[in-house]
Amino acid sequence: MKLVESLYREQKQTAPRRGGREGGGAPMDRVTISEESQEIQGILSQLKAVPDIREQKVAELRAAVRQGTYQVPARKVAEKMLEQIFRDDSLKG
Repeated sequence: MKLVESLYREQKQTAPRRGGREGGGAPMDRVTISEESQEIQGILSQLKAVPDIREQKVAELRAAVRQGTYQVPARKVAEKMLEQIFRDDSLKG
């Protein structure tokens, strides 16, 4: 997403040019989309097709919890907690 945001910021916004011919001809503006932008649009389309919730993974986790076999390594929990703390501190500035 950062790439998309940086590309968006780099684009100059200019007022559209109106027809340069007498009698109000067709607008002279032309839009071309770079290859990189087209690739980004393709990736974004693919991401939209991915479901927000992975149903199979959720079902597996629910079954493990019900059976009492679901275990979370304490180290991973601690790492995630520290990541969140550092992320929050960096946002505060």
